[in-house]
Amino acid sequence: MELEELEPSKLIGPQQDVETVECWADRNGISAGMARAWASRGVIPTVKLGKRRMVNSAMLRHWLLEQEWTA
Repeated sequence: MELEELEPSKLIGPQQDVETVECWADRNGISAGMARAWASRGVIPTVKLGKRRMVNSAMLRHWLLEQEWTA
């Protein structure tokens, strides 16, 4: 796919290292309920900040890059 073919409306917004589970789910096109389930099972790395559970996208990216090198 050429860059010219990309639809701007489908492009993902800026990545943040830590964001709410709901924001992470919305940005990645999954339901908030599914993201919360993944977070509670440890599928995606999270941290608790105050009363909020936040997805640690920096840790997730690091883990995904490690998987790429070992595959």
